[in-house]
Amino acid sequence: TTGEIRTTVVLDREALRNDRYDLVVLSSQPTYPIEVRIQVVDVNDNSPEFPEPSISVSFSESAAAGTRLLLDAATDADIGPNGVSDDYRIVAGNRDDKFRLVVTENPSGEITYLHLETTGKLDRETCAFYQLNVSARDGGSPPRYGYLQVNVTILDVNDNPPIFDHSDYTVSLNESVPPGTPVLQVMATDSDVGDNAKITYYLADNQRQFAVDPETGDISTTEPLDCPQQNCPQPLQARPGGGCPKSCVFTVFARDHGSPRQDGRTYVTVNLVDANDHDPVIKFRYFPSTAGFATVDENAVNGSVVAAVSVVDLDEGPNGDTTVEIRAGNELGHFRLDYTPSFDIVRVHGVLDREEINRYNLTIVATDEGTPPRTATAFLIIHVNDVNDHEPVFEKSEYSAVLSELAPPGTYVAGIKATDEDTGVNAQIYYAFVSGNEHQWFEIDANSGLITTRAALDREVQDTVELRISARDGGPNPKWAYTQLKVTVLDENDERPRFSQERINVSLPESTPPNTLVAMLTAADHDQGTNGSVTYALQSHPDAFALDALTGQLTTRARLDREAVAAYEIRVLARDQGVPPQSATATVFLTVQDVNDNAPEFYPQLYVSTVADSLPAGTSLLRVTARDADEGDNAALRYALESGADDLFHVDQRTGVVSLRGRLAASTKSLYKLRISARDRGDRKAPQDAEVELIKESQAQELEFESFGGYEFQVTEDHDSSAPSLGREVGRVRVRTAASAPAGAEPVRYSLVYGDPQHSFRLDERTGVLSTAARVDREQTALYSLTVVARVGLAYGRAVANISVLDENDNAPAFARDRDEVELPENAAVGQEVYLARARDRDAGVNSRVTYSLSYNPDEQFRIAEATGVIYLNRPVRAEPGTALSVEVTATDSGTPPLSARHVVLVTVADVNDHTPVFDHTSYETSLLESTSVNSRFFALAASDTDMGANGLVQYAITEGDADGKFGVFPDGFLYVRSALDREDRDYYSLVVTARDHGDPARSSVVPVVIHVIDENDNAPEFTNATFSFYINENEPPDSFVGKLTATDRDIGRNAELSFSLASSQKDFAIDPKNGFIKTLHVFDREALVHSTGQSYVVLEATVTDNGATRLRDKVKVYVYVTDVNDNPPKFLRTPYRVQISEGATVGTQIFRVFTTDADEGLNGDVFYSLVGGNEAGRFAVDEATGQLTVARPLDRETAAHYELTVAAQDAGQSRRLSATATISVAILDENDNAPEFTQTESSISVTETTPVNTQLVQFRARDADLGVNSEVTFSIAAGNRRDTFHVDPVSGALFLHKSLDYEELNSYTLNITASDGGNPRLATTVLFTVHVEDSNDNPPAFPNTAIVRQIREGIPVNTPIVTVTAEDPDSGANARVTYAITRQEPEDGHFGINPHTGVIHTLLPIDREAVDTFRLMLIEPGVYRRATAPRIV
Repeated sequence: TTGEIRTTVVLDREALRNDRYDLVVLSSQPTYPIEVRIQVVDVNDNSPEFPEPSISVSFSESAAAGTRLLLDAATDADIGPNGVSDDYRIVAGNRDDKFRLVVTENPSGEITYLHLETTGKLDRETCAFYQLNVSARDGGSPPRYGYLQVNVTILDVNDNPPIFDHSDYTVSLNESVPPGTPVLQVMATDSDVGDNAKITYYLADNQRQFAVDPETGDISTTEPLDCPQQNCPQPLQARPGGGCPKSCVFTVFARDHGSPRQDGRTYVTVNLVDANDHDPVIKFRYFPSTAGFATVDENAVNGSVVAAVSVVDLDEGPNGDTTVEIRAGNELGHFRLDYTPSFDIVRVHGVLDREEINRYNLTIVATDEGTPPRTATAFLIIHVNDVNDHEPVFEKSEYSAVLSELAPPGTYVAGIKATDEDTGVNAQIYYAFVSGNEHQWFEIDANSGLITTRAALDREVQDTVELRISARDGGPNPKWAYTQLKVTVLDENDERPRFSQERINVSLPESTPPNTLVAMLTAADHDQGTNGSVTYALQSHPDAFALDALTGQLTTRARLDREAVAAYEIRVLARDQGVPPQSATATVFLTVQDVNDNAPEFYPQLYVSTVADSLPAGTSLLRVTARDADEGDNAALRYALESGADDLFHVDQRTGVVSLRGRLAASTKSLYKLRISARDRGDRKAPQDAEVELIKESQAQELEFESFGGYEFQVTEDHDSSAPSLGREVGRVRVRTAASAPAGAEPVRYSLVYGDPQHSFRLDERTGVLSTAARVDREQTALYSLTVVARVGLAYGRAVANISVLDENDNAPAFARDRDEVELPENAAVGQEVYLARARDRDAGVNSRVTYSLSYNPDEQFRIAEATGVIYLNRPVRAEPGTALSVEVTATDSGTPPLSARHVVLVTVADVNDHTPVFDHTSYETSLLESTSVNSRFFALAASDTDMGANGLVQYAITEGDADGKFGVFPDGFLYVRSALDREDRDYYSLVVTARDHGDPARSSVVPVVIHVIDENDNAPEFTNATFSFYINENEPPDSFVGKLTATDRDIGRNAELSFSLASSQKDFAIDPKNGFIKTLHVFDREALVHSTGQSYVVLEATVTDNGATRLRDKVKVYVYVTDVNDNPPKFLRTPYRVQISEGATVGTQIFRVFTTDADEGLNGDVFYSLVGGNEAGRFAVDEATGQLTVARPLDRETAAHYELTVAAQDAGQSRRLSATATISVAILDENDNAPEFTQTESSISVTETTPVNTQLVQFRARDADLGVNSEVTFSIAAGNRRDTFHVDPVSGALFLHKSLDYEELNSYTLNITASDGGNPRLATTVLFTVHVEDSNDNPPAFPNTAIVRQIREGIPVNTPIVTVTAEDPDSGANARVTYAITRQEPEDGHFGINPHTGVIHTLLPIDREAVDTFRLMLIEPGVYRRATAPRIV
């Protein structure tokens, strides 16, 4: 009645399908339906819940800070603020705060992610497991919490190296222990787990003396030990082995099996307890340290240090303590040994003299104090150094030589030799000139002392040369010696006379009378005797001068006339009396000085000219000229106007120029006649004054000659051989007006005024006839051009008459010289030009045309070309070179009668180099001792050349066979020794000597010269080796051949006959003295020899001696090695062998090393290993050289857990091989290398959702082929176990239902079932197993709304659909198939029906509101499972 709605039960929102109730409330009268929705508000009555209460996760300990792992977030059935919040916390178990929680949201905001994150570096070794309690808080008030246990496992990372229990180990061993001897065991641990903690031991690759067991760490030796000295105290460092401990220090490594692998290391020091197994070793220290042998100066005082002897014995204690002694070579006691803690010093202990003993060989023996003692022998060679205590000594105190001054350069003068008793550089002699060689005529070889000429000699400069020569040794403070060489130079006519002046200038006045001295010529010739006797001869002007042949006085023969000859060039010849004679020429230049003996002379003498009336005063009119045959001041003239000047004219007294002095216009005269005189400075006056006629131009008349172009005349010259024909008319000149002149008029006068200075012609002044007035010589003047003047009153005319002089044959041809000398090669060819004869004829025309002929030509040797004058060779030259052939040439002109001249030509036959030098023998052969001193001349060669002069001058040279420069040849052909000979280097020389002349080109010939060098015993025999090494097999019988000593002696003959011997103190071997064969005296056992002496060889000293007059010898060390015979088989050490190896060992892993010893050596002691049994599968391999057993193929304990291997050790003997075998027992240790395997085949089951909790659903089974914990299998659900629905027993593998199933919530589970073994690391196998949940009808259908209100109209047709209702069933299949039915209607008249399949409600009866206005229908799903969930429809 109140309308209040109240709850009838406790509401649980989480149990509702929706958060609300939908109700229909009907009012009464009138009935009216009211829809009411009741929203159930959430109350925080549910705590947050994680999908599983506990989970297991893992982190690697190498995970970086910030590494995250996704966790399932918590859920809360409440909603809104009461739902789960983001407030997650680690409330317990977070040791050291290594973790934190991080919440992130999906960008959509629908999902929240929860992460477990590391906050820092994890360390499994510090904490391997964390149990974290994680809380989730909701937002209610008060809040509620849910919890999750997170089990965190820290996974191991290989971050810890193995660590040895000791940082270093120290152990002592006897140094002679055999290979395979145990040393010690090392141990290392690793803080990691699993493979990361599994350790393998190993050594460095270069460690050969020790081995380590990779599994156990046991160290053993692998070969005889040889360790260096360590940390030797300072006082003992000088003597190695003298108490210093010997130890081997090596590194042992431990490596884990992690990735990456880590190594640890420790140091093992093995101190060796000494055994006397080393011989002392002797070493010498020389001074200076770079020297290769000991030296001592011969003047060293007592106590001087020679060498230091150090002994190294690698043993320790008494075994390494040694004593040193000089056992041999010091018989004279010249040396002693002084002991010091570090070494022994060899000192001088007597007076040394290198010249007595220059080399010592001391036998030094060092003996240790071991038992038995061991010794060593060494030889100290001491060379006694020369001290420069001897001066060089010349063989002679004075030397002399005689040479021709024509000796060519290189001529032998002397061989100077000095000796020095010192040696080495102190005995090396160097020669030099000290004085006397100022002209540099000589040179000396500084090393050999050979003196030869260096340049041409000149006796005239110096006829005796005294050379002072020094010899200096090569010592640091050199010593000197001196000698003198006197060289006498013989005269040769090699110098021509030499004038004191070759050009003499002399001046004489021309008034000098005959026999006046012109000059005194003197020529000197410094040759001796007739070679230096000089005579003089005049070669020019013999008619004017005379020369005294003995005194050289030059005088005049006649009076001199400067005007005729002003200067003379007089050539004078000076000739000595040598053969052939030498000559020289001097020239006297004589200048004739002028004397004033000639008066001036006018030419022209008459001058005629016209003068213009209007000329001003000072005008020059003409010039008169006079000449004076004298010169200089004597020819300086003064002119003077003697008459006719009328004060109108003036003559320059110096130049003779006539000039106006006044004006002619003022004068009434028309013609002026001037007379001018000329005087020289001697006041000599010209015999005729010059006449000058000057005509006023206004009054002058012109005369014309009949020939307007002048006159041409000819005249024949006067013959030189006859008197001149004077007065011969040449021609006539006439003026035109002369013939028409009136009677009684003044006649025309003709004058010759110019062109005939010699007055050869005369002109008749009245007739004009031109005639000869003196000798006419065409050769002097061939053409005259005469100027002729005609005058009459004031009339004046001028003409030129040219007179050609016609030739007369009055000159014979003339040669330039009376005689000529020419040379003609002796091999000149017929027809060759010899000489060109040239003659000149002063005549002209045919008179001067010259032809040539030979007027003297013995044997028709020559011919001449008539026109050209060329002389040709007509016949071959038969005369000897140097012969003078005389031929006379005649030159004839073509005149009538012809004239001729003769000329003598001396043709000297010149030598041609057409002969080759010829040796007097076709070959030469000689011999000389190899000791022949340097510079000694030993053989003379001779070659001749029939040519002359330089062509016949022969020089010699060695051109082949002397590459070593052992010989030389002097210019005279003498062979000499140039450098020291040594027959042992070369006993035969085949030289080729060339003789070459000085012609151009030179000709030469060669000759072989064979030189045999004769032997002297100057070489000691020498063994062919510095030491000999022979080998003999052990166990050979006595008298077995050991080897042959060989020695050589560079000498020959008996000097090279050798004999051998051994030291008499040894008893092991004998030697044949002739052939050097060494044989044994007893049987040798190599192993016994090594045991007794520590070495497998015997040392002998052998001597070889030659058979020379003075016997020479050599010594050598002979090492006889007793070679091994394979008579000892290998022996295994430390047998039997038992080893273990993990089946997980990789291929190549070293397992174990077997050791053997073999007393033999070399190949006989080289042991090779092989597996001969138990290795059929090839799982193992053994190194044939080292015996190292390694894994060859992967091991599998499950296939084979044990191996019995047979290893064989066989030596490498060549004749036969010995062997031994041993057994190696190899146990294979299990590795967790097999994962568990499931045995069942089922992969799924079906379970109804109503199955009770704890029901066993299935049992899983798995097996593991490994052993022990590696095969213990545990089961777990690795994934897919939603809400911890299932549980598996870890031991039995049974799968149980842990929580109820709900098909509607999850109809299938896919589980990861894991079977894990107990190994480390664990191996696991996971299978997928599906659990299908079968549906049970445990869910009723449910309508979305429990109350539906609909309004309908009354009167609607029957079967009209009203509403469709639907119900949902979470079940599946038939359990979810829904049918519908109306269970109750109000009123119950059945107005409505429902389709059972579709849920459509429809009318069955008509609707009448007035009858019924409200209908109530109750619907239900009539399935198997029924609940009161039907809706009410009103």
